[in-house]
Amino acid sequence: MANPGSTKNTTVFHLDGKRFLGRTPDGQQLMIDGESYAKTGMNPMEVLLNALGACAAFDVVEMIRKRRLELISYRVELEGDRAGGTPSYYTDIRAVHHINAPGLKQEMAERFVDLATNKYCSVASSLRADITFDVVLEHTP
Repeated sequence: MANPGSTKNTTVFHLDGKRFLGRTPDGQQLMIDGESYAKTGMNPMEVLLNALGACAAFDVVEMIRKRRLELISYRVELEGDRAGGTPSYYTDIRAVHHINAPGLKQEMAERFVDLATNKYCSVASSLRADITFDVVLEHTP
């Protein structure tokens, strides 16, 4: 049995063809689209890469905030290699964290991203892919 408070719920509604709408009980919605034309959303594997990037970024942003540093900009670029055949799961994922937070040193930024990715991120822990990262500071440390 799951720990109290750890169960998540969502419903995926079929719209048409390979178009779906994910909706959480609190009304949040996400278009998921596997069509090759007139796409209305990301395909499931794109959603997964974005979830991984956001999951790690949540904690990196919090660690920067706790250091009382100003976060001017932050983006995570992700690239994933998939296995041949079915299922075509991610085997390797590379992330590049671009951080502009004056005063944040390279070593500290790398530690933040490592902790966020390898210790705190539930999405990363749910994948079987090898996940690596680089950190690019976009400010003068």
